[in-house]
Amino acid sequence: MNIKQNVHSKHFTEEDARWMKIAINYARHGVGLTSKNPSVGCVIIKNNQLIGVGRTSNGGRPHAEENALIMAGKNSNGAFLYVTLEPCAHHEDFVPCMKKIVRASIKKVVIACQDPDKRTNGKAIKYLLDNNINVTIGCLNDEANELIEGFNKRICFGRPYITSKIASSLDSNIALLNGESKWITSLNTRKYVHLQRLRNDGILTGINTINNDDAKLDCRIKGLEEFSPIVFILDSNLKIDLKSKILKRNNIFIITSSESSQSKRKILIEKGIKIKILETDKNNIIPIKSILDFLNELKINNLLIEAGSIVNTFFLKNKLIDKIILCRSGIVLGSDAQSFFNEINLQTIPKKAVYKLSSSFQIDDDIVEEWKINN
Repeated sequence: MNIKQNVHSKHFTEEDARWMKIAINYARHGVGLTSKNPSVGCVIIKNNQLIGVGRTSNGGRPHAEENALIMAGKNSNGAFLYVTLEPCAHHEDFVPCMKKIVRASIKKVVIACQDPDKRTNGKAIKYLLDNNINVTIGCLNDEANELIEGFNKRICFGRPYITSKIASSLDSNIALLNGESKWITSLNTRKYVHLQRLRNDGILTGINTINNDDAKLDCRIKGLEEFSPIVFILDSNLKIDLKSKILKRNNIFIITSSESSQSKRKILIEKGIKIKILETDKNNIIPIKSILDFLNELKINNLLIEAGSIVNTFFLKNKLIDKIILCRSGIVLGSDAQSFFNEINLQTIPKKAVYKLSSSFQIDDDIVEEWKINN
C-alpha cells in the first residue's frame, strides 16, 4: 500500500535524522534476539528532550513503541515519536501499536520504512493520519531497512536472509585435503563469528562439518550463551556421530530423509534432538525448496551458513546466498587444499559481479570482508 495523501515522504529535518539515528542504533542491539519479529527501535521526544526509548523485547514482545510509551508515561501527550518501522496494525492477543500511539496523544510520528507485512503495510499510517497525527515517512530509510533484511526476505519471498560465513586462508581455502581446518583465523576473529551467530535466528550446516570438526556452533560470549541460535544439520542419511558435542546442545534440528535409519532417529529423539524428515528427489537429494519451506514454517528471518564447500556451493548455485562474511588470514594452504566453493561449471566470465563489497576491516592479522549480493 502506498500512502501519499497528507504524508511527508522523505521530507524530514536534520533533527528528525538525529533522533531516528538513535532509534536505529538502539534497534541494532536486538537483531537476532526478537524471534519472528524484526528488531525495531523507537524514541519519544518532547521539547527537544528524550523522554522515552525502547526496542522490540527479546522474544518479540512487547514491541518497541510500547516500551518507549511506558517509559514516557503521561509526558507523551503532544510529543514526537520516531520509529524505525511502521507501527503494527494487526490485532492478535494485544492492542496494536498504532492504537497505543493515538491513545498516548502523540502529536507527530516519523517512520523510517513501511512494514512489508500485508497485515500492517500502510494501514497504520492511514490510521494515524485519520486520527490527525502528523506523519513523515522515509527518514533514514536505507539504514532502517538493513535492520529488517531477514524479516523482509521472509515476508516477501518466503525464505530467510542467508549469510554464509567463511574462514579462509590467503589463497581461499577452508581446510587441508585431510579435512583439518582448526584454526585458520585468530581467536578474536572467531569471537566476531560468535557475535554473528547471535545476530541470526538459525545456523545451517552439513553433516561433514559436524563429524569432521565436532562443531558446537553456539555463541560462546560470556553472558550471551543462552541466545545461541537454532542449529539445522543437513544429514539425509543420518551419518551423525552420536558422540558429537553438538548433541548436548538445545535447539537442534536434524534434517534427514525417510530412508535414514529409524533406530538412529529414535536414539536421537530420546536425546532431545528434533528430527525433520523431508523427501528426496530422483537424485537422492533433499530439494532446497523443501529446506527453505521448512525454515519459513519456523519463521526463521536470518540464517547463517557455517558449512563446507558442498553446502556453500549448493546454495550459491541456487542464488540463495545474500551475504558472504569472509574472514581471511595470512595462512597459505596450497592448491591441494579444500576451497570454499566447488565447481559451478561456468562457461564464460559473468558480465556483472555477483557480490559487492559492503565493508572491510582488520581483526588482529585477519581481514574480515562483508560482501552483499549485487542486485
